[in-house]
Amino acid sequence: MKSKLLPILLFLLILLNGFLIFMLVQKPHEKQQNRPERNFLIEQLQFTKSQKDNFLKLDRIHRDAMLDIDRKIIDNKDVLFNSFSKENFNVDTITSKIGALQAKKEVEVFTFFSKVRKLCTEKQVVKFDKIINQALNFGDNRPSRKGNDRPPPRERGNRPPPR
Repeated sequence: MKSKLLPILLFLLILLNGFLIFMLVQKPHEKQQNRPERNFLIEQLQFTKSQKDNFLKLDRIHRDAMLDIDRKIIDNKDVLFNSFSKENFNVDTITSKIGALQAKKEVEVFTFFSKVRKLCTEKQVVKFDKIINQALNFGDNRPSRKGNDRPPPRERGNRPPPR
């Protein structure tokens, strides 16, 4: 029994190692696919070929900057959460760095969308502003940022009877 099971087990382990080596070398899970959010803006704003090329260039630069900031935030959080055993560790310093990086991230997003807006024609700017306002006000089913969570007022004929 053991002599028959050993070659089968050995073959399965070799096969599994081959698959794992393939995953490490090829990294198919990291391959960038057509990102729907990029295509969404390109399609909604009906970019020309040159606008699309400029947008994709801006997007690549923006994505690299965001990844760099995210990496720095993760590094600082690692330092923060690995400091439990340190006695003279200043938490305020590291959290200030993390906060500054988060602020830098917000500025990067704003700058990116400002540059995208400059690519647009007058007609596209109107549509771009509408898309951005919808994303800010209704994204992720969040309430409006205007501070008014109530539904819009009803017209006279649709009001409920008084109590």
